[in-house]
Amino acid sequence: MIDFRYHLVSLVSVFLALAVGIVLGAGPLKEPIGESLQSQVDALRSDRDNLRSDLDAAKGNIDKQNEFVTAAAPELIDGTLDGQEVSIIAAPEADSEQVEEVSNRVKEADGTIAGDVSFVPNTLSLEDSTQFLKRLRTVVPSLPKDDSTAIRAALVIALTGDASMLEDEDDRADAEKQAAKLYDVFVEADRLRTDTDHKTTSLFIVIDDENSTLAEDTEPSPKATDDKGTRTLVTDFITALTAEANSVVVAGDAGSAQNGLVNVLRTEKSRASTVDGLGLGAGPVITVRALASGEAGKHGHFGFAEDAEGILPAKIEEKQSDDTSNGDEK
Repeated sequence: MIDFRYHLVSLVSVFLALAVGIVLGAGPLKEPIGESLQSQVDALRSDRDNLRSDLDAAKGNIDKQNEFVTAAAPELIDGTLDGQEVSIIAAPEADSEQVEEVSNRVKEADGTIAGDVSFVPNTLSLEDSTQFLKRLRTVVPSLPKDDSTAIRAALVIALTGDASMLEDEDDRADAEKQAAKLYDVFVEADRLRTDTDHKTTSLFIVIDDENSTLAEDTEPSPKATDDKGTRTLVTDFITALTAEANSVVVAGDAGSAQNGLVNVLRTEKSRASTVDGLGLGAGPVITVRALASGEAGKHGHFGFAEDAEGILPAKIEEKQSDDTSNGDEK
């Protein structure tokens, strides 16, 4: 049975242990403990300083590499697009500086920007789409019966001017003539944002969101029961676009390669070419080379991520005229 004496002995033992600890800490153990703690603090400070130096050095190297790539860009991409018209499609949260850098590289490659559009979160969604779909089907009555497919098909027709996804030949011809009107419907409904006039092209660069997490966006809109997850909507659109365009390149930063659209397309073995490292100076250069390579029928996945097939696609040689070829042979 526990009595008062037991409690008294316990309290005395506790206070004795505390007193011994104070005495030892202030006496013979004071120096070892203090030296040990100070040594650990000094080691942590040294590690911090070393990491800061390494980070500064890495940033310096990246800056120098970007300067080198900028200086070498004309030689790497000069003439690779040779008068070709290119459309740039930016995801809703794409970095504006990355979009601008890609545009500049297209121009340095002797290409022109035919269209520059930005998606919004509901560009391909069925959410609040009743009137929108009605307008699309007024322009092109033969759009697919499935609403999600109809929106996707209408956008592809608007951007490329091609409608091979429609079964009837006459319907295809009629739809192709309505590309500009379909485009206007998307812009007027605020499902596309652009500062450029409508022009169809066969070359496309799609720029993913900065630090994209598209791989996780698999849940459909809660307000549209027939809707699909954002990831599926986007990848289905890319698939449809590659079926009509000569070359489609999807480019993104390191985040896109890890958990964004670039990662998804590489996992799904998409026909679209992909480029990671868009946040680096080399990214836009690789993107232009990949676009030209795709037009020549050579698609691939390029950049610095582990699942990239290579850093840079081979440069497509400029076509020589028959006269020049014959002259060389002589």
